[in-house]
Amino acid sequence: MSILLLLFAPGLFALVWLIRLQICLSRVRYLVDTYGMDRKKLRKLSCKELKKLRISIDELRQTNDAYALENLVRPFRA
Repeated sequence: MSILLLLFAPGLFALVWLIRLQICLSRVRYLVDTYGMDRKKLRKLSCKELKKLRISIDELRQTNDAYALENLVRPFRA
């Protein structure tokens, strides 16, 4: 049993890593397509920072605060 675990552990780790990578790339693609942000500027951010950015953008959209949304998005625009 432990031999099977040792054989499958790297494959499971790689699968989880690929899923997390795809989620992060999906967040970047959404921000680029929706708000015209620059991929190079977003590449510097980690996945957690991208998640926080998207959450704060969604909160500002809910409150209809256009000026704050523009100030938040402007540094990442192309």
